[in-house]
Amino acid sequence: MKFNRSLLLLIPVTGFLLFSCDKIKAPYAALKRIDTTSVNVRKVLLEDYTGHTCTNCPTASGIAFTLENTYSGKLIVMAVHAGQTAEPTDPPFAADYTTSAGDEWYSTFGFFANPLGMVNRHEFSGSRLLTSDLWASSVDSMFTRPLEAIITISNTYDTDGDILTTSVSTKFKKVLTGSYFLNVCITEDSLISAQKNNNPNAGAVPIINNYVFMDVLRTSINGNSGEEITSATDTSRTYTKTYIEPLDPSWVPKNCSVICFVYNSETKEIIQAEKVGVMKTGK
Repeated sequence: MKFNRSLLLLIPVTGFLLFSCDKIKAPYAALKRIDTTSVNVRKVLLEDYTGHTCTNCPTASGIAFTLENTYSGKLIVMAVHAGQTAEPTDPPFAADYTTSAGDEWYSTFGFFANPLGMVNRHEFSGSRLLTSDLWASSVDSMFTRPLEAIITISNTYDTDGDILTTSVSTKFKKVLTGSYFLNVCITEDSLISAQKNNNPNAGAVPIINNYVFMDVLRTSINGNSGEEITSATDTSRTYTKTYIEPLDPSWVPKNCSVICFVYNSETKEIIQAEKVGVMKTGK
């Protein structure tokens, strides 16, 4: 899908309005995105590296939110809280959304500030790290590439034991060279706490006291780097992994999703991503 340039001009306003309410009333379900796109299409992962004391981050998150909705389920956003501006401090910034995986990725890929992002961890003009003004064109360029793999996620959530069982199947559409890894992550929506902000179009300045954090990375359940699924892709096979994971009792299951992505272990580039709600079974 070619990105609409006129819509790009609206991103700063539309994205900010979605996050401009300083006093949010429950429920927050209206903000949650539902992936209704078929698995048999190319999907792109936008990683938004952010932090609650980063004054420019609400602006970037507004852009990510708008792009995610524009692509109607084909763009998956994961907000990774890492770096100095994500560290919990004294109230009102005592919330801790950092993760072991996020910290490792921040270091591995050479992040030096927030907000910055990665689109499929692809290198654009020699760099994976993109400022938010480059996200739209970078995302758009990824959809011109052929579909190389499909991922299917099936989730079963045991409400009595707060146990998630997720089964992830990967099928390659073409023979690829190299080793391919699968990363399986859990994200959570509608987390409410304080966020620094320097843009009045994005909310109160200098602090949005009841900011709505969306797509927040909570954990990678199969290791920070995931695990290898194959070093010799076979298009006749379906590679299936099943994981049983207790959810943190502080997480709200209906607001949580499983995000999976498959990447080349040498280039680090992601070839496909998928997202399904914890309490929704993938088809």
